[in-house]
Amino acid sequence: MVYTFSARPSLRRMIRLDIVGAMSSLLLVAGCGSSSPPDPTSAVVHQYAVDLDSSYKDAITQTEALDTAVQAFVAAPSADGLTACQAAWLAAHQSYGESEYSRFYGGPIDQAQGGMNEWPIDESFIDYTQQSPAGGIINDPTDYPRINAQILATADEKGGTENLSTGYHAIEFLLWGERPNPAEGPGTRPYTDYVDGGTAANQDRRRMYLSVVTDELVFDLRAMGSQWNLDDKMSYASQLLANPRNALTKFFRGISQMAISELLYERLDDPYISQDKKDEASCFSESTYNDLVANALGVEDAYTGHYQTLAGPGLQGPSISDLVKAKDPALDTQFRQELAAVRMAISAIPQPFDHSVLSPPMSAERTAVGAAVNAFQPMQGLLDQAGKALGIVNNL
Repeated sequence: MVYTFSARPSLRRMIRLDIVGAMSSLLLVAGCGSSSPPDPTSAVVHQYAVDLDSSYKDAITQTEALDTAVQAFVAAPSADGLTACQAAWLAAHQSYGESEYSRFYGGPIDQAQGGMNEWPIDESFIDYTQQSPAGGIINDPTDYPRINAQILATADEKGGTENLSTGYHAIEFLLWGERPNPAEGPGTRPYTDYVDGGTAANQDRRRMYLSVVTDELVFDLRAMGSQWNLDDKMSYASQLLANPRNALTKFFRGISQMAISELLYERLDDPYISQDKKDEASCFSESTYNDLVANALGVEDAYTGHYQTLAGPGLQGPSISDLVKAKDPALDTQFRQELAAVRMAISAIPQPFDHSVLSPPMSAERTAVGAAVNAFQPMQGLLDQAGKALGIVNNL
């Protein structure tokens, strides 16, 4: 039976291995008795799954570290404790961002994304803001007399799509607080919001909320990550890889959607045009730059069959790039160059990204954001060409 993520009612959402060498070995085996030629696609999709499994393991490790920091903080709130939680959140969210290229083909992350990393988020649905000083679930013991995993899951999207009660960005808001002035930030929530008799009200409920929502994020991430365990023959990855061609189609389309629809338009171009903080993925912590860098690196690694693990030295194996190269070497070279150019252009945006998009039109900061947007210009055409070379009709 395929693992389901949770019974919670509203949960939405190196080994250096050269492909030529690998194929030579496989061909040798084939010449010694195999009745059919080897399938390079099988090796490529297997490497994709191995890399993604490692990526999720690292994201889980980082998010568990966040949970440890949070539980220590709520047990004894302090300024240093809050700072430790914030640092752990930044590391955990960036690690998760590298794995998001696995979206957009109906896989495990698409089932869990909504409850884990959806945005924009209406912060007043969770806690007080300047405009709503008594707002949010935390300050509503009448409608929410208890705060537990079931209650928070049931509340998710209640009354609107921005009424998000769980996930990374709910935790982000609880750690940093709102950012009322888009030109200033990040948020400046005091640790005393969590101290009995301190600032704001309902400090005990705020501690409980932060504790529960972080525990649940770890639970959901573990459940999602388990679906990429190839040792489990019933996992999503094991079953998908039984049909390598279908898996390759899904993986390539996922990379394409992540690069164009999500990274370019949703996360980079939308805030550049709107200059609205709600279009900035991590607006409370002002760490949207980290998200963009992680996403670009993830897309590039997914194409090249690479993943740099936390433990090192990293994984490298047969890749989609190798398949494209076998059909059209010049196209593969051009695509690799484009991926590197996009990553470098994003990395060149002055931090924080959230301020760069608000800078004057001819400023160096805003010009850098525009340059990153423009760096994507050749990508869709290259994705379509690569898809055609692989016999895949892209879905952009």
